[in-house]
Amino acid sequence: MIANARSFKQRQVPRSEVLAAVGRFRDGHKIKHVTAGLDEIEDYEADVWLADGDLHVHGDLDLHRERAYLLVVLGDLVVDGGYADYDDPESYLLVTGDMRARDVVTAGWLEVHGELRADRLIGDYNDCAAYIGGDVHTGLFYGEEHHFTVGGALTAAAVIGRPRLEIAQQPVGLEMDDPRLLDHLDRDLLRVYDDEDEDGRRVTCVDGIRDFREVKRRVKAGRPLHSPE
Repeated sequence: MIANARSFKQRQVPRSEVLAAVGRFRDGHKIKHVTAGLDEIEDYEADVWLADGDLHVHGDLDLHRERAYLLVVLGDLVVDGGYADYDDPESYLLVTGDMRARDVVTAGWLEVHGELRADRLIGDYNDCAAYIGGDVHTGLFYGEEHHFTVGGALTAAAVIGRPRLEIAQQPVGLEMDDPRLLDHLDRDLLRVYDDEDEDGRRVTCVDGIRDFREVKRRVKAGRPLHSPE
């Protein structure tokens, strides 16, 4: 149960109000898909939730754990802990204002009309996509294969890889073979091996992320990805 949000299946919010809220999505695909889902929602384990204004979650917000097929926040969303959505089954979040969370792991349909702030922003797979209408502020951004559209600017202390990112100014990211990844991710998360350069000096080589599942687990749990040696 999502505190301070009304449930569609519990008859706390009428269908007409849900449809009006769903109409705020910026593209027709989401509107069509979610509208069709309302006809089958009684067969789902998940529910549709509507927050009439700002929503503050004191802890984590995991849409699967909350059994939320759709969460609409007509205002700002603040999550003290981590936020997670999913692509199987698909889950949707619509925030008409700004969103702030400790960390964000998104595999589903994430749409924020304002700005997004998170310590770490992680994309997961490519079936769905994320849209942020304003700026994104994050300490670490790893988009993986997920598609992101950002209407404003991206400010990040570190960008890993080459994200699938639609934005006016593309960020400069660390290539997946850049040894500086070790400044942001522990060795056990990366494919790391030792080699020698042409002068016979030992060098450390990186060949991408080895354990993405562990990356997600740590971020969702609020654990560091890099521990100083």
